Amino acid sequence: MKRTQGVLIVGGSGFIGTHLALKLRDEHKVYLTFNSRSIQIPGVTCLPLDLKRENWVKRVIYMIQPDVVIFAAGANDPAWSEVNPRDAERMHAGGPSDILNTSITWQPKFIYLSNGYTFDGLKGNYKETDTLLPANALGKAKVAGENFIRGKSLNYNLIRVSPLFGRGNGRRLSSLDVLRIKLERNERIEVPHTELHGFAPVSGLTDLVSRLIQVGPKKGIFHYGGLSRVSYYEFAKQFAKTFGYDSDLVVQKQLSQALPTNRYGEPLIADFSLNCTQTVRALEIKPLLLQESLDLFQQEMVGGT
Repeated sequence: MKRTQGVLIVGGSGFIGTHLALKLRDEHKVYLTFNSRSIQIPGVTCLPLDLKRENWVKRVIYMIQPDVVIFAAGANDPAWSEVNPRDAERMHAGGPSDILNTSITWQPKFIYLSNGYTFDGLKGNYKETDTLLPANALGKAKVAGENFIRGKSLNYNLIRVSPLFGRGNGRRLSSLDVLRIKLERNERIEVPHTELHGFAPVSGLTDLVSRLIQVGPKKGIFHYGGLSRVSYYEFAKQFAKTFGYDSDLVVQKQLSQALPTNRYGEPLIADFSLNCTQTVRALEIKPLLLQESLDLFQQEMVGGT
């Protein structure tokens, strides 16, 4: 009889972490950690964890001795990271290093969630093999985390993830929840338009992680995102139209300074979109256009799943 694997989700009380816990709890013994705001999920063991306290980290890791660690902790907010670069590095690089060093004896599979800010944003459609040139403090912290894991772990999967959308966990609103609530109230909402990403549903990421736990390689880097390259503003517009809201309520956020321009005088929009071809081929994950993703999400909302 196959032994049930123990899966530890670090940062499990966040948006991505709770979706992962709900996906994995039926097949695995799932533990998730929270920092200051506890959460209860049936079938999941929830534990407090402060990544700044090394002894606490050791205590949790030795107690669980997980077969799989998923590192989903940290504030994936570029603006916050620019103001708090040391905290960002401590969270996205120091946290994983402490956990890996503590669990080095039994070498669990280590799945680290990174993002497209590890690239420079000049061309978009980045492949896993493209040169890493982080665009901001968040990207630098993620690259530091990736490099440590690749140098230390014998069994790792790095997943660079495009911005995800989905429902919140009941304790915290997701960015999509905030958008939907404002539109339902007929409130005007300002959304930035200076970056392009391949927005994708969080359910696709949970499917990918589940596949990696089952059949993933010992070492591998994967990209996850949608096929459509759009800005946050364009995403919000398309969401409003799909769900029958007034899309005129969605307006471009006013910038404090003008965008840089190219030699033709056109504004330079950073493109952090990810090429997911390798992921699709290796793990049979179906990529979706934005409208397909929104239609699927609408069906889930109607079905109450």
